[in-house]
Amino acid sequence: MSRLVRFFTTAVLFLSLFLTANAREISNSDIVILFDNDVHGRMEGYSKMAALRKDMLRSTPEVCVVSLGDFAQGGPLCSISHGQYAIDMMNRVGYDFVALGNHEYDFGLEQLDNFVSSLHAKTLVCNFMSLATNEAVYPGYAVRKFGNVKVGFVGVVTPVTKTSDAPHSFLDADGNDLYSFCPENLSEVVQANVDKCRELGADYVILLAHLGDKDYGVGASSEEVIHRTHGIDVVLDGHAHLCWPGSMVANAKGDSVLLCSSGYYFQNIGRVVISANGTIKSDLISLKEYTHSEGDVDQLLASFMSSFDKLPTLATSKFDLAGFDEQHDTWDRNCQTNLGTLCADAFRVMSNADIGWINAGGIRGSIPAGRISYKELLGALPFENQVCVCEFTGQQVLDALEFGVRDAPADNGGYPQVSGITFDIDLSAKVTFRNGESERFAGIAGGSRRLSNVRVLNRATQQFEPIDPAKIYTIASINYMLKNHGCNGMLDNGRLVGDDRMIDTQLLEDFISRHLNGVITDNYRKVKRMSLTADN
Repeated sequence: MSRLVRFFTTAVLFLSLFLTANAREISNSDIVILFDNDVHGRMEGYSKMAALRKDMLRSTPEVCVVSLGDFAQGGPLCSISHGQYAIDMMNRVGYDFVALGNHEYDFGLEQLDNFVSSLHAKTLVCNFMSLATNEAVYPGYAVRKFGNVKVGFVGVVTPVTKTSDAPHSFLDADGNDLYSFCPENLSEVVQANVDKCRELGADYVILLAHLGDKDYGVGASSEEVIHRTHGIDVVLDGHAHLCWPGSMVANAKGDSVLLCSSGYYFQNIGRVVISANGTIKSDLISLKEYTHSEGDVDQLLASFMSSFDKLPTLATSKFDLAGFDEQHDTWDRNCQTNLGTLCADAFRVMSNADIGWINAGGIRGSIPAGRISYKELLGALPFENQVCVCEFTGQQVLDALEFGVRDAPADNGGYPQVSGITFDIDLSAKVTFRNGESERFAGIAGGSRRLSNVRVLNRATQQFEPIDPAKIYTIASINYMLKNHGCNGMLDNGRLVGDDRMIDTQLLEDFISRHLNGVITDNYRKVKRMSLTADN
C-alpha cells in the first residue's frame, strides 16, 4: 500500500476511532498503554500526556506510559540542553518504558548513557549490540505485571541509525565497527527477545519500535518485522511520522498483530486498551481536541522557556523562511528552499568556500516572518553541528549531488540545500549506484544522469561557470556531513582543510548580522517547492 493511500485510509479510520474511543468507558480491570513517538522537542505535549495519564488512572490503576523514540532531539530546548530537558519532562510525567529512536544517538554515546541513567523509565532496545561482547548495550525487554496479567515490552530501533545519525560514534579510531544494529538478522533478534518475554510468563507482548514503513532492503520496516516474527500482539511504531490509529498485519503464523503510530510532534497521544476478556483496541487522541494539562509539568516547561525570553533580536524578516511545512514535513527534502539557501550561503561566505552545502534533514524547522532571535535559529538548526571545509574534485561533487537528489520528487533527508552551485534536474532519469544492498554511497555505476548544466560560482568574477570534473573545489558543510559519514557517506571522500570551525547557528548569526546587516533581504523571499532547478 502506498504512503498516500495509507494516509487517506488511516485518516478515515482515525476519525471513526477517535469518535468511538472518547465515548468508550475504561473499566477498572482494563490495561491502558499511552504512547508517543517522534516528539522531537515539542515539549508542550508533555503536560497533556501527564493529564491524560491522570485521567486514565481515575478509571483503572493499570496505566503505562511509553515512548517510541526521537524524544531528545529537535527544537531549541533540546538543542541548548543536549536533550536533557526532554528527559526531565518525561520524568515529571512518569514514563514507564522508552524505546530509543535513531536521533537519541545524535549527541554521542556518552550523552546517550546520561539519558539512560537519568531516565526514571526503563530504556529498551534489543538490537543495539556491542561487537566486543556480542550482547545488547541496553536491556532488550522487560515484563511488567498489571494485576494478574503480565505484559512483555520489547524495544527495537531502525538499523539505519548506524549510517544516518552519528556514524562516527560507532567506530574506533581506525574506522572499525564497534557496534551493530543487526541489519542482517533484525527479526531474529526481535524474536529472541519476544520468546524471553513469553518464557517469563507474558500474556501479551508489545513491541516498542522505531522502525517506520521503509524496508531498507533488510526487512527493517515494522510490517516486515511483523511478517517475520510471531508472539507479538501489538506493535507501537515511530520513525516514519505517520498516523496509524490501528491496522491489523499478519505475522509469520498468519495471526493478526495490531500496528499503531501516533504521528509526530505530539499531534496525538496513542492509546491501546487491553480488556479483561482479551480484546485489544487502539485509538489516537488529538491534542488539539484534548484540553487538559498538568500544572507542575507546565511549570517545569516555563522554567526552561524563561531563558529564551531574554534573547535579543538578531534580525528581522518580512517573509517566512521555510525549512519545511509543519503539516507535511517535506519542503526542503525534495527541492531548494529559501532557508536552505540562507544556511548554505552562510556556510559558503563565512568559510570562503566555493560551495555551501547542508543536508535537508539538518534543517528541522521554519523561521516565521518578524523578529528573529537565537531561539529561532536553534529551532531551525537544532543539532549544533560545527562547520568544516573539505576539498573535492568536480567529479566527486557531481557524483555526490546525483546521490543527494536520487529520490526527488520523493523526500530524502540527504537532499542537498546548496549555495554557489546551480543545476537542472531531469526527474525522469534513472541513475544506478554502486551501493549494492548497503545504504552507504559507493559511487555511480552507470545509467543516465539526472543533473545537467551544473555550474559553480567563480568567486573572482561572480559569474557561474560550468563545473570542471578535474578541478578542485571547496565545500563548506557541517561536520556531520564532512567528517561523521552523515547521509550515507555521500561526502566522505573529501580532503579536510578546515576542521570544526564555528557552530552552525553561531555562523548563521554572524552571517546575518555582518553580511545582511540584520535584515533578511528580498532575494531570499522566493520558496521553490518543486523547482526543476536549484539555484540562488
